[in-house]
Amino acid sequence: MPLDVELQITPAEPERAMESLELVFGSLREANRHLELRSLLVDEIPLEGLWVARRGPRVVGAVLAFSQPGRTGLVWPPRLVEGEPRETADRLIETVDRLMADAGLSMAYAALKTVGRADDRLLRAHGYEPMSTALYLVSTDRNFPAASPECVLDFEPYSDANHARLAKMVEASYEETQDCPKLSGARDIEDVLAGYRQTGEFAPHRWLLVRHRKEDVGCLMVADHPHHGSCELVYMGLTVSARGHGWGKQIARVAQWLTASAGRDRLVVAVDAANDAAVAVYTSVGFHAWDRREVYVKLLQSEEPGKCGE
Repeated sequence: MPLDVELQITPAEPERAMESLELVFGSLREANRHLELRSLLVDEIPLEGLWVARRGPRVVGAVLAFSQPGRTGLVWPPRLVEGEPRETADRLIETVDRLMADAGLSMAYAALKTVGRADDRLLRAHGYEPMSTALYLVSTDRNFPAASPECVLDFEPYSDANHARLAKMVEASYEETQDCPKLSGARDIEDVLAGYRQTGEFAPHRWLLVRHRKEDVGCLMVADHPHHGSCELVYMGLTVSARGHGWGKQIARVAQWLTASAGRDRLVVAVDAANDAAVAVYTSVGFHAWDRREVYVKLLQSEEPGKCGE
């Protein structure tokens, strides 16, 4: 289609959604593209965040972005057909960034298997900064404890009554963190907890305050993903004064036990690859790496909160 044909940015037509998704994920190898698309369908990702660039009837570019609990947005950078100018990608990402900001989201991020020069330039030009390399680890049931682990810590299940204490422990565990330290304090703690709570299936007995000698020292949150047949270690952390005692390993073992108790044979976790201490804890109890992503983050601001996609 000649470039003098007017460019239009519109939501993708539902009947052509798969065609547009294929364009978004076209740079991935076929096997990876299949997994990404299957994940979108299984998780029932709202496709109103799928936007396309058109010249006449032809789709010449596409981008995918959607909101997640905790006022965050996930973005797959724009992809263009051959010969389409960079300015089209600019317009696509500007569109979804504006929609996410107007929806009241506080942060958007992209998590990419590989980052080429074009993606890096585009993301940086629009305010996305490289934040971390996310390392995805998995532990299988052969490494799970056969019984509830013995340890010096106590674990108190979450309830409305101890919500404030849990929030305090999460905030305290971010102090001097090696896990995405640039984001420490960037989001309201209630937004953070809302995001954690909406990960997989929430159950109070898998959200735990970690205690030692009747004092709160940390937290553990595990979510169930029934359609994936696994659990996720959403977050675990200790206060600064509680570190260095080997308690992280004990908490990780409890997470494995919760997974076994849920009847799942896999426990997954994402960790900043630069967080050597956390990676060492996980590998010491049988986790191993299965994937990694380069994470870019943008903080959003808007005075007109609304519904993403409107």
